Amino acid sequence: MKNLIILLIAVICIISCSKEPEFIYDSPDSVYFNFEDTAGSKIVYTFAYDPELVEDTIWLPVKISGKRIPFSRSFKIAVVDSATTASPTLHYEAFKESYELPADSGTFSLPVIIYNKDPELDVLTVTLAFSLQASDDFNTDLPHMITGKISFSNRLEQPGWWIYWMSSLGMYSRVKHQLFLISSGTIDMPDMSKPDAYLQVPKALYHIAQYKAFLSDPFSWVEAHPEYILTGKANGDYDFYLQEAPEKIIVLKRDQGTNTYYFIDENGQIIT
Repeated sequence: MKNLIILLIAVICIISCSKEPEFIYDSPDSVYFNFEDTAGSKIVYTFAYDPELVEDTIWLPVKISGKRIPFSRSFKIAVVDSATTASPTLHYEAFKESYELPADSGTFSLPVIIYNKDPELDVLTVTLAFSLQASDDFNTDLPHMITGKISFSNRLEQPGWWIYWMSSLGMYSRVKHQLFLISSGTIDMPDMSKPDAYLQVPKALYHIAQYKAFLSDPFSWVEAHPEYILTGKANGDYDFYLQEAPEKIIVLKRDQGTNTYYFIDENGQIIT
């Protein structure tokens, strides 16, 4: 009897110590865009900051949900025709049939090449809309994270940070934006939705002060910046332009009642 009890105890120990079956998460891998936020899925670009560029590359952050494996896989992207106004070859390089995700990788930077060849980009903005597509290697099971848009032109567009400084800069206009870039000493301002953006506020206020000083006395500013010209007109107004680009004129209009001067934007509104 004693030996039988010992045998039963041994059998129970063996059974209890047997290895549990390994749980394996088995779900189809998916591919999606890893934009920082929802707004990031709509990218706004302008060649206006670098007009000498004939093309540029925008990198889209692609990521997978699923396993990293030791061999390469491919995914696809396609143009969404119904939301696209840009034309292939003229405005952008057509997408490849597929893109290869390297072995053991979970991320990929997808290049989108856009062109500055169309003279119409000086007066209009075109949009390239796109969507990731299912392939033999990947699904697209995250429908809210597989689409995006790039809107671009050769003119200034309202930057995302403008809304945070509207109390100082006023409603957006392209001429106002151009004058800000010319006079403030910066092409960028803090996006106050970002962490620690408040640390940049003193510097931002300095740039705004530079811009305001320019608006209040453009004549003194031009004396200190001879690359810009103010040419008087018979009616008392002035044409303001870069010496190397005399065809791109911004009107400085004289208010005859107060004998003060205001720049005029593309909407015919004074800039203050």
